[in-house]
Amino acid sequence: MAEPNRYRPTLTIRVLWLADPAPDPADESRTIRGPLDRLAESLYSVFNRAADNPLDRGMGIPVFFDSQRPPDPPVLEQSRHTILIALVDDRMVIDPAWNEGLSALGQAVRAAGDRHRFYPVSLSPNAFNIGSTVAVTNFIRLHGLPAEKRGARLAGTLTHELCRLLLAGERSEQGAVPARTRLSPAPVMLFLSHAKADGEELAEALRDHIESTSAVQSFFDANDIAPGFDFRSELEGNIERSVLVVMQTDHYASRTWCRREVLWAKSKGCPLVVVNAVRDREDRGFPYLGNAPSLRVDGKDPGWCARVVGLALREMLRHSWFRANLADLEQVGLVPRGMEPSPCPPEILTLLTRPATTPPARLVYPDPPLGAEERILLSRAAPDVTVTTPTSCAGSHPRGGAEQSLEGLQVGLSISDSPDLAQFGMGPPHLQDAMLELARYLLARGARLAYGGDLRPGGFTGQLLELVWAYDSQKREDDLILSPERKADLAGRHLANYVAWPIHLNYSEAILAQHHLKGVFKFIAPPEDLKLSEAQQAVKVPPDSPEHRYWWFRNLTAMREQMVADIDARVVLGGQIRGYSGGIPGLAEEVLLALRRSQPVFLLGGMGGCTRAIIDAIEGRRPKELTAEYQAGSKGYGEFLSYLKQRPDAVGVDYPAMVNELQQAGVAGLNNGLSEAENLELFETPHIPVMVSLVLKGLGMYQGRSS
Repeated sequence: MAEPNRYRPTLTIRVLWLADPAPDPADESRTIRGPLDRLAESLYSVFNRAADNPLDRGMGIPVFFDSQRPPDPPVLEQSRHTILIALVDDRMVIDPAWNEGLSALGQAVRAAGDRHRFYPVSLSPNAFNIGSTVAVTNFIRLHGLPAEKRGARLAGTLTHELCRLLLAGERSEQGAVPARTRLSPAPVMLFLSHAKADGEELAEALRDHIESTSAVQSFFDANDIAPGFDFRSELEGNIERSVLVVMQTDHYASRTWCRREVLWAKSKGCPLVVVNAVRDREDRGFPYLGNAPSLRVDGKDPGWCARVVGLALREMLRHSWFRANLADLEQVGLVPRGMEPSPCPPEILTLLTRPATTPPARLVYPDPPLGAEERILLSRAAPDVTVTTPTSCAGSHPRGGAEQSLEGLQVGLSISDSPDLAQFGMGPPHLQDAMLELARYLLARGARLAYGGDLRPGGFTGQLLELVWAYDSQKREDDLILSPERKADLAGRHLANYVAWPIHLNYSEAILAQHHLKGVFKFIAPPEDLKLSEAQQAVKVPPDSPEHRYWWFRNLTAMREQMVADIDARVVLGGQIRGYSGGIPGLAEEVLLALRRSQPVFLLGGMGGCTRAIIDAIEGRRPKELTAEYQAGSKGYGEFLSYLKQRPDAVGVDYPAMVNELQQAGVAGLNNGLSEAENLELFETPHIPVMVSLVLKGLGMYQGRSS
């Protein structure tokens, strides 16, 4: 693990816009809304990942949101390269604070030389009237486009610019270009590999599109080679610095030079995309065109060229970012040092054409892991080469030993919506992403996860099931098809979902059987002190009165008490401060129960919420959020507190005692195996890799002590 507070990722993106005010000023849990919010969220999906698909690792570039106010210039130094994307509309133009803030950021970017980038985006013809410091910068011009086309155009332009930035850094490190220059970096080049017999027309159309609409360059054919230069060397050299765009037509695979171009690109690890334009048939398909992104096109479709360019640029960015991000993951110990980056999943061709190394090579390729059937073939072809993914090798021993297993450890996840994500430069996608990344790494290390969840489409339970089944496949070399019985067994061994009354009345046996969840859900009966009859327990009672809320309070406490009795450690992130259904904030109760049992507790404060209030108390402060006066501001909560005082047998709520208990525990009472400095970093970091690394480190130390 790097020294605390020293982690600096290679690249971060910050999207800046002036958010619409919340409809209700009292609404502290403002969620993303409005066209600019959706545009920002679309950039998150493109450059980070679509959090609703747990197996789609996406690009993984950190993306932050600044919609409340412009960030201060020091934010630039939180990464080696910081990309500022300012979505400039009329409201921003007339806002003095945003004019001043953007001007300061623009000056700071220029003062830093070529390390950072500032891209103002015009969403209105008036955008250019913003402060003069910003107005002199060339805008990404979207104001003339329909709203539905702006996202794709912006993502495409930014993808190319990020490619240019990262490639310039690679070439600078190799001595190919000066380390510092105020000029624009070289554009990305697309090498258009085609058969003249039937692919020239398509290739020409693509070349013409590139030349007329894009800053991208293209290498088309021998006419792009200067007289007097070696034909083969020029082709190989241009392929090495390009994305190879294969125009796969009927005759492509039968052409010697076409096949050579593919083999050169594959052997050198170059980005490659396949444009499937076969009209009739191929006599023999070229077997080495697989293992690459492929796009089916119709030459009559007016948008096919733009889609090909977008795919090629995205593949170039993915390659460049994977290599850069591998170094970032090494910083925090998520990938052992000495691993060789393979931006594409390995295949027999790439293993056999790579140079032999001593000691044997260890390749790391992007998640998700290959299936057992592919790994068996790769092992036979190159038995001295180990292939893995960042998740699969997470936490490997720093001296190169075996991965620290968390087998047998049950980890409770206390993760829920945070009302102040926007204050931390985030939105709901960030919380979802953190939740899935923590779960992914813990499951890959063998831990069992305990949590409270539901079966809504796209909910946490469904996503966890996909992760469990996907990462189990990497451990098996037989029984390649997951039977329903094995799915159910895996779910029960890796997941435990605790559900209190009356919530569990929502789940019928048919639903549990359909989702292989009979062994996952732990239904907790109402506590005896409520004295609920069988008839009462059969009714779904909402917390719509002080008495009913008390029932929910006691049942949620009973559920949490059972969970803490079963688990070994607790990970806490986000959390509602108001608007919950029970008697006190749920995360606060879960932390207190864990501390009383001296269980390891990991407080991830970088996304605010109840976790932030707990940290404030742990560090000796008295957070206003953990007071009866503050909580009484929630609808119905004052009446609930009055009800508790009127009922002599009721379990009360004592906020001063809760805060005192947290203060007395302090950082040392977290008992999580981390140093005080590491815990302080965990309290503050917004970076998910740092969160994951510190949690894995602490759990590994706990597991080591226990064994």
